[in-house]
Order: sequence, then C-alpha cells, then structure tokens
Amino acid sequence: MRPRRRATVGGRAAAWVEAGPEGAGPPLVLLHGGGFDRADLSWGAVIDRLAAERRLIAPDLPGYGGTDGFGRPHDLGDLTDWLRKFLDHLGLPRIDVAGLSMGGGMALRLALDAPERVRRLVPVASYGLTGRLPFDAAARRLARSETRLAFYHAAAGSALAVRAGLFMAVSRPWTVPRDVVAEIREVAAEQAERRSFGAFLAGELAGQGRGLRGDLTARLPGLTRPALFIHGARDPLVPLRHARAATAAIPGARLVVLRSGHWPPRDCPGRVSREIRDFLDAPVTGSDAAAPGAGAR
Repeated sequence: MRPRRRATVGGRAAAWVEAGPEGAGPPLVLLHGGGFDRADLSWGAVIDRLAAERRLIAPDLPGYGGTDGFGRPHDLGDLTDWLRKFLDHLGLPRIDVAGLSMGGGMALRLALDAPERVRRLVPVASYGLTGRLPFDAAARRLARSETRLAFYHAAAGSALAVRAGLFMAVSRPWTVPRDVVAEIREVAAEQAERRSFGAFLAGELAGQGRGLRGDLTARLPGLTRPALFIHGARDPLVPLRHARAATAAIPGARLVVLRSGHWPPRDCPGRVSREIRDFLDAPVTGSDAAAPGAGAR
C-alpha cells in the first residue's frame, strides 16, 4: 500500500494517495470501487503510468483504507457529498475525474449535481447506469444476508479463492501478480470487519420501491460535461448494454470497449491510461473552458 496523506474531512479521518506534478490544469481525481478495494488497489498501475504527466489524487472512499466510514447505511448521494467536502478541503474548485464502478457513479453524480466542479469525466465499469442489481432478486437477498461475508472470509483466507473470483473482473486471472492477490486478501480481511459495501447496498436498497437509489439513467441526458465511458465487454456486474445506453443518452459522450470484466484499470492498465490521457489532453472546447456556473479556472 502506498503512503497516504491524511486529514479530517467532514469530521472524519480521510486518507488519499497523491502523485505527479502540479500543473496548469485541474488534477485528475481517481475514485475506486466498492467491496474489495481502496485507492491504489484498482488505480495503482494507472497512477504509475500517468504520474509523470499530471497531478493525481486517489482518495480512500468512506469505509475503505485509511478513511473512516459513515457508521450507518449510506447511498451514492452520501458518497458524492463526502467527495465535495474532500475537494473543498484540498482547495480544488474544478477537477478531471475518473471513477471505477461505485466511483464511476460518484463521478457521474458529481458532474450532474455540480457541473461547475468537473471539466471532464471518465466513468469506468460505472455504477448508476441501471436501476437493478445483476441477478436482481438473488442479489437483493444476498445483500440483506450475513451470508455475503463468506465471500470476504474466503478471499482473505485463500489466494485460490481470490483468483476464482477474479474471473468476473479480469480476462486472465492467472496472470494477476502475486502482490496484487496478496493486497486483495488484505482488503478482504479488512472489509470482513468493516462491511462498508454492505452499508452502501443497505442505503441503496432503502425505500419502498424496487429500484436502486443511485440509478442515474433518467438524469443522464442532462449531463453537460464531456464524458468518456470505458467498459469491459464481458462485465457481469454492469453488463455492457447499460454503458451503451448511457453513452447514447448523453450528448457527445464516447464509449471505449475493452476485452475485460469489471476491473479494466487492473486488467488493461496501459490501454486505460492511454484512453484517459488522450481524452484529457484533447483540444479544449467551449464547454471545457467554462462549465455552467463557473468562471474559467
């Protein structure tokens, strides 16, 4: 695990990884996913490739790594509110942002709620693109059951169990380096105690309806920031059709499809890094120069 910077954000301890030089443009904030994750687990290989070119900030999200959780069920709105407080603490009025899975939903929600704070965004295998969980009925039962903790305990106790689970995430799980497998086991042991993703699912499933509270599909046509979606062709958790529908709904959005599952930043770090670099370095347009409600920064 990389060294963290630490502060208090919203009354709770927060930690983040920072790399790269100060630049003239906004920094790139990298948001990790839920479950078996923390800042540099998903984004470490991308940080290695982009750190020479731009300032990168990858926070441990609430309940992960060195950042305190909410201590209660929470949803995508809670996480995005925390993100805004985190950016305020760092004095960042405007950012580029890339988010994986749950972090992708946060990136989209931030750009929808506060477009003046986002120059460009890259949702990767993003949450928020559907109102249903995969295998919805069974997934809802599992989300409300303590049985789900068995997955964390199995991964914490066995490298073989980790590699079996990676079949949903990467194209060649047997090639994932041993140090990454060891880090996943460490995170799994931590999350078996903290249960952060369970608290997120509890918040997302709260209410009388059958939908997820973080479903952003109805709002996507109103997204005004340039967006590049990156998605795995065989993602079982957020099937590719949802990314295609989201891209079609957002004016000017683009979609890159990779030979991957639900973990493109680790499965294809070189390709993901190049796509992000090219997208962020593309010529500035009028919409990039000043977002709605924001002056040029």
